[in-house]
Amino acid sequence: MLENSLNKLKDISDKLEDENTSLEEGIKLFESGVEILEQCAKALGECNGKVSVLKSRLAALDDIFGED
Repeated sequence: MLENSLNKLKDISDKLEDENTSLEEGIKLFESGVEILEQCAKALGECNGKVSVLKSRLAALDDIFGED
């Protein structure tokens, strides 16, 4: 999902930099870009939460099986 979103953002950026893009189209593109960024931020937050849980689980296993 993130790679796809990053590709969409790149496309939007390219279109925004194109001097032939109208102001109205530019605003729509900008709005789409913000929405994609919000989705990315949510997905990254969820991934961060999963990583935190996995690190805690790993630490618990290390406590059980780790060296004394």
